[in-house]
Amino acid sequence: MPITRLGKAPGGASTSKRKRFVSLTILALAAAFALNQFGGFESFAAFIEDQDNPGTYRKISGSDCGYLQNPDNFRNAVAQHREMVSEATTTVAAALNDTGAELVPPQSIPRKNFIDNIIFDRMQRDNVQSASISTDEEFVRRVYLDITGRIPSATEVTAFLADTSATKRDALVDKLIGSPEYVDKWTMFFGDLYKNNARSTNVNRFTGGRDAFYTYIKDAVSKNKPYNQMAKEMIADDGDNFVQGEVNFIVGGTIPMGPTQDTMDGTAVEVSRAFLGINATDCLLCHDGAGHLDSVNLWGSQKTRLDAWGMSAFFARTRRQRQVLSQQPNNAKFIVSETPNGEYQLNTTTGNRQVRAPINGQSNVAPKYFLNTGGGVNTGENRRQAIARLVTADKQFARAAVNYIWEKLMVEALVSPSNAFDPARLDPAATLPSGWTLQPANAELLNSLTDEFIKQNYDIRKLIALIAKSNTYQLSSQYSGTWSLSLVPYYARKFIRRLDAEEVHDAILKATNFTATYQMRDSLNQNTFTVNWAMQLPDTLEPRTNPQIANFMNLFIRGDRDVKPRSLEPSIQQSLALMNNTFVMGKIHQANAGSAVATLLANTALTDQQIVTQLFLNTLSRNPRQDELDALLPLFSSQGKRQATEGIQWALLNKMDFVFNY
Repeated sequence: MPITRLGKAPGGASTSKRKRFVSLTILALAAAFALNQFGGFESFAAFIEDQDNPGTYRKISGSDCGYLQNPDNFRNAVAQHREMVSEATTTVAAALNDTGAELVPPQSIPRKNFIDNIIFDRMQRDNVQSASISTDEEFVRRVYLDITGRIPSATEVTAFLADTSATKRDALVDKLIGSPEYVDKWTMFFGDLYKNNARSTNVNRFTGGRDAFYTYIKDAVSKNKPYNQMAKEMIADDGDNFVQGEVNFIVGGTIPMGPTQDTMDGTAVEVSRAFLGINATDCLLCHDGAGHLDSVNLWGSQKTRLDAWGMSAFFARTRRQRQVLSQQPNNAKFIVSETPNGEYQLNTTTGNRQVRAPINGQSNVAPKYFLNTGGGVNTGENRRQAIARLVTADKQFARAAVNYIWEKLMVEALVSPSNAFDPARLDPAATLPSGWTLQPANAELLNSLTDEFIKQNYDIRKLIALIAKSNTYQLSSQYSGTWSLSLVPYYARKFIRRLDAEEVHDAILKATNFTATYQMRDSLNQNTFTVNWAMQLPDTLEPRTNPQIANFMNLFIRGDRDVKPRSLEPSIQQSLALMNNTFVMGKIHQANAGSAVATLLANTALTDQQIVTQLFLNTLSRNPRQDELDALLPLFSSQGKRQATEGIQWALLNKMDFVFNY
């Protein structure tokens, strides 16, 4: 796929004759679309605008459900996603093609942990060739972005490249994990997973609830709280949602304008999605799986609506007392608690779900877990405590967490879409009906990672370190042989991804040596706290106090943690923003005191080559190649030092290897 070249850069620097100075153009963005992680399917339900309340949405279900009318969307999701990831990686890697890496037999790659044993043994058995190990320059940028969400500084890059220690990669992983930047990155990740926002189409947490939830998640990530403990607290804790941040997960299950059963269902859906990776619950709460999920989810096709109601019944005694704090401006909070009474009754004819009617004279549904052998409420615990225990004790809980983390680091999930697990197709020893295949790309690896995660007491840091230290993670994205879709499940190369919106923002700041200060405000328009990096923002609609910056990041589709999922979908506006947006353009000129360009030009002792090298290290986390130097150094004579430096800075911010993590 050809990539459009840069034309005239600001200040007159022309780079059109050098093919490697490529911008994030429409074709490159098409590759970015290929990286859209099909995170995808928020649920089996769809949303349509409520005609009586413009700007608000309601779920559609049953025969109106668009997904169920098009089951191919689900049957083909895995193949489509693999094709997209494969095409994007091949396209971008071919455009970069800087290393000339040769393929190697998998048996020649050192095994650093059991991930490598499983991946490379499988490749060897099936006679699949592997990409070579990434270069130090590729690795240092990749691991900084994946673990911290920020590019490394020039000093950090040069120190790493100069280090001759055989264990320097492992040491760098250990250094980054637990750093303040790590906390920011993974707070954002879990904020996405738990859909933390101030206002959704269903419930207004207000900024007080959102900020409390953000603080809870950040504190948990900072302290490396065991993941099963986090889940238990979010599901079972009581309290004021402006104070007890974890209870905002339960608040998020609220479904208004319908019977209370809708909210019980909504909470069951969120627990299933976030903690079990199962989105079929949303479908089952409208109708039995048979006749609806037969070609979509084998496990779901064998489950009934009554089974799903058993999950919802765990939340039949959950109270969310809304307390109005202010009418003008509007502000309210929730007090979450458990009441001694309350049942899931089959007595509704309105709301977001199909009619709930008694079954064989049964009008109430008892709490019953819908996986494994079931389970209910034990003596001495309330219903939410029971479901928290059952969920976190289930191996599927650990399996879903491992899959979400693996996808974030490796781009291609082991089970994809990552929230669409089919529990009936996970065991390699199981005999599957005709037409069904094993779901995971590598069932052995998924099982081993899950067991290790449980063994390590649900330690997120150890899981991330295990993956990042593997040579599987450290493979090059370059693949000089013939690449085919069938090779994707082997992870025979590192898959490329476009940077998230916040990563793009923060990379521009760090590359150009700029700082930012964004003021957060509460629902009463009072100042609360400030952030200096986009990765520190409490949700994906901030900073509301700086709409220009918010709009810039929105072009990179960070979503709203509600009906608009985060996406890497392309648009010409993204390319134009990198080329022309004032957020970018204001950072490339000498007039900005303290900027990278101004600092370089102020140092008269630097040679032209040293200036170019420093710009490359600042922006692309690598040294320039000789052909790049040959293209750029003449600009200092033809355009002058200032224009050449400014133009090169602009060109590097628009270069493909700036906006992609490869």
